[in-house]
Amino acid sequence: MTVFLLLYLCTDATRTDCQVLPAQRWKGDTAYEQCLDAIAALTQALTATNRKRHRFICEIQTDDAGPAEEDSLRFIHQSFRM
Repeated sequence: MTVFLLLYLCTDATRTDCQVLPAQRWKGDTAYEQCLDAIAALTQALTATNRKRHRFICEIQTDDAGPAEEDSLRFIHQSFRM
């Protein structure tokens, strides 16, 4: 299993206008747990105002996905959020 840590950079607290940036990737059986651990520390590092606007998401991607599918993952999230 591969897990991507995605950062949603949003213009306001409604989170309706966001840009999605892949921030990190883990592979293996504990990938999701590693991602969740990273979210806690990264969220704490944000200012209170930015915690309301931006967020981190862990997204699971199957291991059979190739590089082209990883690129489309980023495109899909941007199209839904923009």
